[in-house]
Amino acid sequence: MTRSQTMKRAFALLLILALAAAAALPAFGAEPGFVNFNERVNEYVEGMFPDVPEDWYTPYVAAVYTMGLMQGDADGCFRPDGSVTLAETAALAARIHKTYQGGGSAFSQGEPWYQVYVDYCRSEGILNVDYADYNAAAKRSEFAVILSRSLPESALPEINAIADGEIPDVAADDAGAKEIYLLYRAGVLTGNDAYGSFAPDSGIRRCEVAAVVSRMAYRSLRREVTLLPKPLYPDLPEGERRDDDFFADAAMLGNSLVDGMMICSGLKVDYYGQQSANVLNYKVSRALQKQYGKIYIQLGINDYGLSIDSFIDGYRKILNQIREAMPEADIYIMAVTPITKAKNGGQFSMTHIREMNQALYDLAAEQQCWYLDCCEPLCTDEGFLLDKYAGWDGSPHLDASGYVAWAEEIRTHYAPEG
Repeated sequence: MTRSQTMKRAFALLLILALAAAAALPAFGAEPGFVNFNERVNEYVEGMFPDVPEDWYTPYVAAVYTMGLMQGDADGCFRPDGSVTLAETAALAARIHKTYQGGGSAFSQGEPWYQVYVDYCRSEGILNVDYADYNAAAKRSEFAVILSRSLPESALPEINAIADGEIPDVAADDAGAKEIYLLYRAGVLTGNDAYGSFAPDSGIRRCEVAAVVSRMAYRSLRREVTLLPKPLYPDLPEGERRDDDFFADAAMLGNSLVDGMMICSGLKVDYYGQQSANVLNYKVSRALQKQYGKIYIQLGINDYGLSIDSFIDGYRKILNQIREAMPEADIYIMAVTPITKAKNGGQFSMTHIREMNQALYDLAAEQQCWYLDCCEPLCTDEGFLLDKYAGWDGSPHLDASGYVAWAEEIRTHYAPEG
């Protein structure tokens, strides 16, 4: 065992002991029910769940297991990435409520197994709706509503000043907003990013549930947070010119214009550029094997003959792949580059290119990406590509100076910090 591993294990064990101590010594004037979470229902043994490695959630898994609030499955696994059903949510809420009230966490199960928990939650006012399928995965909003009622509001005092509507994806009048904001203000929920995004309609993983349940039971784990304002996608502000260090975690993905950028622009990013669609799909797969903080996408000129809807549908699929692989990355959708006046009306038209770019702008807003305009800044007052930027084919490819001008737009337009 390495020194690092030893330190991590020691920290996990110390945290479990600290949790117990925090539960045993409630602050003056605090709800006395918290001392009941100090009872050790189960004995947690390090490594008892083969699918729980040393990770951020390990101490929380140990805590909820020790309190008897969460268990493993029949195979002896915890399933940290597994979803949580409505039935399991009701069971958690019932155990938390009953423990807080001094009755312990044990229930006598019947058929179906969850009925005793549902009945208890109904009788205690925790459940005020009847779900058609309790075996369905709980949405994060449903989980928050049910769990928030497992403790009295006096046991969830505000430690975070979060105004109604401040959570980016939870409006003040949304269903369940009152309960979600209650848990945010109490430091039980903190969101998925620095802006406090909650993703109310998505599922919640068991490792996340372990953390939330631990914060419900142990006030010392509740977190003070200050939510940052959510950036207003998709418009990019102009800022100070960035040097190469800024792009150390960046990649550019797309068509042959990306190859031109690689050769001529001087911009030092990882390039994944090709001409044919089949090769592009291969390049997408290669890009997704790494983790990047910034992804620049240049597509469109090879899709000129498609309908706008087909073009955007294909683009959206690529965005979804990138988002799934790199959820924290800043994604920059770059405009289709312009053509010269001499090229206009032949194979291409600036009218159609601008229609494509408007659709890309709308897609960026929809997907909360950034729209980087590398079209209009390269144009004349008449709205065509400057002749000096025209490449070997007269456009849509650029010459070296055109790629450098495009790179300058990238260097001076980027996502706001913080």
